[in-house]
This record gives sequence, structure tokens and C-alpha cells, in this order.
Amino acid sequence: MKKLEELDLSKKKYIIFDMDGTLIDSIGIWNEADFRIIDKFAGVQVDLNNIQQERDWFLETHSSEDIYVAYCDYLIQKYHMSISKDELILERWSSVESILTYELTYKPGVPELLRELKDRGFTLVLATATTQRQIDIYANQNLTMAHAVSIYDIFDFIIRKEDVVYKKPHPEVYLKVLEHYQTNPELCLVFEDSLHGVMASKGAEIETINVYDKYSDKDRLEINFLADYKIDSYREFTDCCLLKKSYQYKKIVEKK
Repeated sequence: MKKLEELDLSKKKYIIFDMDGTLIDSIGIWNEADFRIIDKFAGVQVDLNNIQQERDWFLETHSSEDIYVAYCDYLIQKYHMSISKDELILERWSSVESILTYELTYKPGVPELLRELKDRGFTLVLATATTQRQIDIYANQNLTMAHAVSIYDIFDFIIRKEDVVYKKPHPEVYLKVLEHYQTNPELCLVFEDSLHGVMASKGAEIETINVYDKYSDKDRLEINFLADYKIDSYREFTDCCLLKKSYQYKKIVEKK
């Protein structure tokens, strides 16, 4: 892994962000939603860490046209729930929707960084497994996030779950970005939090910054091996790559 000081933003034009766990601290929300569902319909209280590990295992080892529908069916079978798959899907979404709307927000420093990058002339891309429904909540219903920075205004291009066939770690989502802009990986930089995300971006041969997220600690050694750079906070990136070299990058962006 290289030092952050070695990153040369003057050679980049497209800055690509994952969403969940990268821009927003949302991974734990699904752990809580599954905890409530299992408790309500099976009468069993499962440790949140175990829930995440089990869900991660399922998503990694199973393939399906809609993996999250398959996961709900798995929960029903494992915990002997007396509820249909469709009912469980609706219940799972209902249990998390209010949190997405009223409690979730960007990670510290995200709005400021996005605006700074936009002002400096970079093309910003959102490449995420997040659904259109969730993005609409973040952009329109979550007033805290909408007032901080508008997703639809700040990003020049958005690829969602509905736009790809293969989920990460397959590089499809990042290959689609390269195809859309008819550009080379060398002109791109990716921010990712998870092992699968880093595997996907590196599979597309794009330089990648790993954004620390505690829910990826179990994969930390592998992430550090694959990622080009790592940051513990967006302030760290801003201080190192933007503020200390602001005049240099301002001149470079103006020449693009």
C-alpha cells in the first residue's frame, strides 16, 4: 500500500464513490433490521455481529437474480418463521425505512469534500449496489442529507443496483463507468469501504482508496493488501491531497 502523499490528483479526472459504508454509515442499519425481524417472527435474539457475519456469508456464497429476496427466504427457513417471503421483504424494508429517512446522514467531511472536488472540476460518479428507492430517500426524503449536499446535483453519473447484472466483487459496475465515459482506468480514482468493493474496483484496474468502516474490520488484512491507499476519515484526504496542494491542483484543473 502506498502513502496517501504519493497520490497525484493531477492525473485524475473521474472520482468514483461507493455509497453504503463509504459515503454514509449505513451497514449497521441492516443488522438492526434483521435483528428486529428475527426477534419478532422467531422469538430469537441474535447478536448483531453474528447477524452481519451470517448475512455476509450468505451474500458471498449464494448467487441469485435477486440475492436479497433469496436472503429473506433463507431467514424464514433457518428461523422457522410463519411468514411469507413477500411479507418478510416488506417487513424488512419497513423496519429500516424510517432510519434511512430520519436518522442516517453522511459520514463527517463528505459534503465538504464532494463540493470541493466538484468546484475543482472533477467529474463525480456514484457507483453503488444501493437501489433507486434508497437513493431517492437519501436525495428527497432525508432532509438532513438533502440540505447537506444533493445527490442528484453533485454527481454527474449514477450507477445503481438496477443497472448491473453482477454484484461486487465483480468489476461490472466500474467497467460500466469506464465504458460510459470512454476513458482509461488511469484517469479514475475510487473510494470504497469493503473488501468486495475494493476487489471490484481493482478488478477494473482503477486506483482505490479504502475508507475505513468498522464493519469491514474482519477483512482488514485483505483490504490493506489490495487497496492502493487508505484513510481513516475524509478530513485526512482533504488535508493531505487538497488543502496542502490547493494552488497546484487549482492550476491543473483549470487546464483541463
